[in-house]
Amino acid sequence: MGLFKTVDVGGGLSDFWAYIRQPRPHRWASWGVAITLPLVIFYGFSQQLIPYEKPETKIIYFENWAADRSADEIRAEWVARAKETTRRNAEKRAEYQRLADMMGVEYDSAEADEVTRETLGEEAAAAARQKKPVAAQRSTIAERAARGPQSQVAN
Repeated sequence: MGLFKTVDVGGGLSDFWAYIRQPRPHRWASWGVAITLPLVIFYGFSQQLIPYEKPETKIIYFENWAADRSADEIRAEWVARAKETTRRNAEKRAEYQRLADMMGVEYDSAEADEVTRETLGEEAAAAARQKKPVAAQRSTIAERAARGPQSQVAN
C-alpha cells in the first residue's frame, strides 16, 4: 500500500520525454510502425467487423382512394373514421371504468359518454360501454398462508 501513496507523474513524464529525445538509430521508423500499425488494425476492424450497407431507396406507389371521388364520398369516409375512433375510445373508457371500479377510484366519463351518444347513437354507445364481468382474482400466497393448509389445495 505504501508504494502508491506518493505517485510522481511529473517525474515519469520527464523520464519518458528524456528517453524520446535521445538520438537512436531507426527512431523514426519505430515511431512510424508504432503509430501506423494500430491505425491500420483499427481501420480494418471498423470496415470489416461490422460492415455497413447503405440502404437502397424504395419508392412504393399506392392508391387508397379513387381520384374521381366526390366531396360527399370524402366526407362520408371522414365520418366513418370518426365514428370508428369514437367507438374505440368508448370501449377504452369502459375498460378504464372497470379498472377504476375494481380499485375503488372515482372515474367520471359523463362528458365523453355524451359525445359518444351524440356521435354513434344510444344503442351503439351502450354496446361500446357494456360492462363485462370482472374475472375473479386469485388469492395471493400470503392470503393462502393465512387461511391455513386446508385452503391451499383449492387454489
